[in-house]
Formats: sequence, C-alpha cells, structure tokens
Amino acid sequence: MKENIKKTGICPICNNVMSKNNRTGEYFCEICNEAYVKRATCNKCGKEVELLSACGALQFFCNTCNELKSKKSVNLFFKKK
Repeated sequence: MKENIKKTGICPICNNVMSKNNRTGEYFCEICNEAYVKRATCNKCGKEVELLSACGALQFFCNTCNELKSKKSVNLFFKKK
C-alpha cells in the first residue's frame, strides 16, 4: 500500500532518507536493507522511556526517574528492529 509509506527519518548508518510505514510505525533504509523503530531516552538518566499516547497528545514516561517527559525533553533515536 503506497499511501501508507512516506519518506522521513535519516538512517543512523548511511545517512540515507528512510521510508516510514504509517500502519506499523517502522522505518526502512533501502540502502542498508534494515528496519528501524523510533525510540526515546530520558534526558536525565539516559534510560529508554515509554511512549504514552492519549487524546492525541504524546508524552513519555521514565520508569527510572518516575517522571513524565515531553517530546522536547527526550532524546529520539532509531533502533534496529
């Protein structure tokens, strides 16, 4: 389904523009032939945070710090699937 795929995200290995599948949320690099998912880490402790989605708003929660985090206060990265 071509309508569910758009170009977005930069591959962490080769810096190629990756395609995102909007149904699965996965990113794919055609050069490296690798699939990725977007993840986030806490800006305080560096641990991976959980994504909370409610009423269209995105927030993150750090279990280590026991704090809610905004999108601006986390570090986003691509993780191999």
